[in-house]
Amino acid sequence: MMAFLTVALAIFHSLAGLAILIVSSWFIAACAIAAPGFNYMLPAVVIRALALLRIGSGYAHMWVGHQHLLGLTANLRLTLFARLQSQKIHSRSEEVEALASHTEAVAALWVGWVSQQASAVMMLLMSCIGLWWLNVPLGGWVWILAVSWLIVMAILCLLGLTYAEEIARWEYAFRQHSEAQLAAAPIWHIKPGASLLDMMPKAIACWRANMLLQKRVLQAQWVFQSVAWLLLLAAFLALIHTHPNPGKAEPLLLIVPMLLLSAGDWLGRSYNTQPALNKAVQGNRKLNTLPSGSLNLLPGPPVEGAVTLCNFRSANLPEQCINAELPVNGIVWVTGPSGAGKSQLLQAIAGVEKSNGERMCANNILPSGLVPGWLYLEQQPMVLAATLKHNLCLGKAFRDTELSTVLIEVGLSHLVELGEWLGPGGRQLSGGERKRLNIARAMLHNGTMWLVDEPFEGLDLNAISSLMTLIESQANCRLIVIASHVIPAGVEPLHHIKV
Repeated sequence: MMAFLTVALAIFHSLAGLAILIVSSWFIAACAIAAPGFNYMLPAVVIRALALLRIGSGYAHMWVGHQHLLGLTANLRLTLFARLQSQKIHSRSEEVEALASHTEAVAALWVGWVSQQASAVMMLLMSCIGLWWLNVPLGGWVWILAVSWLIVMAILCLLGLTYAEEIARWEYAFRQHSEAQLAAAPIWHIKPGASLLDMMPKAIACWRANMLLQKRVLQAQWVFQSVAWLLLLAAFLALIHTHPNPGKAEPLLLIVPMLLLSAGDWLGRSYNTQPALNKAVQGNRKLNTLPSGSLNLLPGPPVEGAVTLCNFRSANLPEQCINAELPVNGIVWVTGPSGAGKSQLLQAIAGVEKSNGERMCANNILPSGLVPGWLYLEQQPMVLAATLKHNLCLGKAFRDTELSTVLIEVGLSHLVELGEWLGPGGRQLSGGERKRLNIARAMLHNGTMWLVDEPFEGLDLNAISSLMTLIESQANCRLIVIASHVIPAGVEPLHHIKV
């Protein structure tokens, strides 16, 4: 319903602008030849009323469109969360793109493309019908304009979708290259500076493909504008040769020339929405073909009790062999040099990665798979381009009072507006705020074990101390396993695993 209301308001906004153009054109010509006693007030009032309607419908379209965009984005992400509940996306970059960019691009289709194209079609249709009904001279030339717009738009759409596939390929290659280089960050220091710079991922190909698409959009606008001007010239030539009484004043005669002269303004901008269509099509395709693998989700309530690891290791690291007894609550530290496999060990314990060996809880051997209540908190918490509430809930329902209470407990009481937009175009969170937001998510989902990956990475001493205090307060009622190469000052690890 919101989608159709968004389109309807966009159409009304555009038709009001077109009506202003038509009435103003007639009014200018009528004033030039008006006889004494001509009512100048009524057309002026109509034009002002149309201007108010255009302004009001424009603001209404933006508000309704924004609400529809937020709602549809949230629904798409909820659907994606439900679909990936027991799956893992193989690529971190694909995961970020799916949750952030692709869902937003698909949701923006109605506001960014459908509304604009529907407005253009309705303006052409209503102008053609109105000119025919009023028997306006030269009205047939607007039909030719409509056909020209449709042909240019169809060609641009076909070219745009072709370029969109090329852009998607280059973006995928750039993300894969970036991931590979970031994964090799621990050995950057052994490479020469010039060699390292040459190996860094570059987005030049993506930039060139996007610039080529923008060039085609600009060319489409110029082609359409040129066609409109040629039609205007042809209409004048036809008028000169066919008008039976050139000395007779005809105010309606100015309407079609004005429509043709300004066609680039009231129709040409519809071509600028082509990138929105491309992104939506590619986003929908990517969401339907995400490279994900199924994970076994263990049944039952959250698993509680002391955890035992026997000859346990990630399947990707055969040299690992971990034997450890983990308490019911408290903090267990996992330390080791960069690249030793701390993160993969945590993921294997949680069941996100395949593992070898045994993991037992309360003396019961757990089969491979995701363990209910065991939450993996990643090193770089993802912040969606969405509201604070959506970033906290992640597909589940919580009362606003619960969300506000958790924000206070984790030290984010300054984030008081749950509807505040985070990410691009909104509030940017610092590294420490991202870590606290991640802990707030874990508190809301009430896990019995947290597996926290490098929580102190990139934080200053004050932020580390504050975050450590928060983690210690949560360790009283659950087990928290921390993988870190940094142990805060003053902390004496009682339980320690070295990899």
